[in-house]
Amino acid sequence: MKVIEMLQRGAILAPLDAPDLEWALTAALRTISTVSDDVATKLAADVVAGVSGEVYGVHERVVVALAESHAVEDICAVIAVVPAGFLPDDPEVGADNGGDAPVVATEADASLTSRVDPHSEALLVLVTPGRFISLGDQMLPALKRFFREAERVAPLLNARSVDEVEGVRGLMDLELHQSLLVEDVVEPVQYRVYPDTPYSEVADLMVRRGLQSVPVVGEDYEFLGVITTGDALEEVLSHAQVEESAGGSPPTPQEEPTAREIMTRTVMCISEEQSLLEAASIMVNRDVEQLPVIREGEMIGFLTRGEVLRWLFPDTSFKQEK
Repeated sequence: MKVIEMLQRGAILAPLDAPDLEWALTAALRTISTVSDDVATKLAADVVAGVSGEVYGVHERVVVALAESHAVEDICAVIAVVPAGFLPDDPEVGADNGGDAPVVATEADASLTSRVDPHSEALLVLVTPGRFISLGDQMLPALKRFFREAERVAPLLNARSVDEVEGVRGLMDLELHQSLLVEDVVEPVQYRVYPDTPYSEVADLMVRRGLQSVPVVGEDYEFLGVITTGDALEEVLSHAQVEESAGGSPPTPQEEPTAREIMTRTVMCISEEQSLLEAASIMVNRDVEQLPVIREGEMIGFLTRGEVLRWLFPDTSFKQEK
């Protein structure tokens, strides 16, 4: 379903003068014809409180509010642009809601972002008659991908009329029910080691942090290989056998292997742009628990069977924990 198909007449508010998020939500909800003023006021308060909805930051200055209401029969959308802003300077919105933290503009985006009113913020409200958790699973990934592009964010934040909002490239035709991609569920890399890292340091890192695997990268963070718990255990056994044959004497430091020597070099990798179903098929066919995700030669994270199952399992009710 496209954004334009969810918008009712009058469901674009630009500009909107709103002192805070709850006020902005109330004004947005009142544009939906089947939602009364009283229902809009209560629903806005409930969404902010997390009672019958959630608020996510899909960009540092673009907020998506998901709401559930029996007052609507189909999914409805409202877009609001608030030139004066509606969030505090250091908002917590989106920072710990389903893992959808705000996406901060990169250095390359600075030229576009700097031309935007420094206080301007945008709000997209999605109201569903069913479970808003399912709504988020289906639509948030597409919205995050869309607002990752600064050339799309800046025109929206600059919009001061309905026509200007409708003119934001790709927004009205954005298909929110897109297939999930690997990038939507990949677990970012938290720890890396270099080829010359001693084995003992790698093993210590894996034990202390409870890691199943650690990527080995070069000077420019290019992906070279991976060390799994299996690789580490094999090295432990090798050391134990050497000590036993040497009468219990530990090997000298010069004999300690490095990450380069114990890592697995031939590793099946996938792109973040591949579909989740395709990646899941690869994992099943190759019988692997996880796959490294590569972007332009650099490893950005792991795709695990657990996350794939979590997102592809048809009953999404337990995803509320995310």
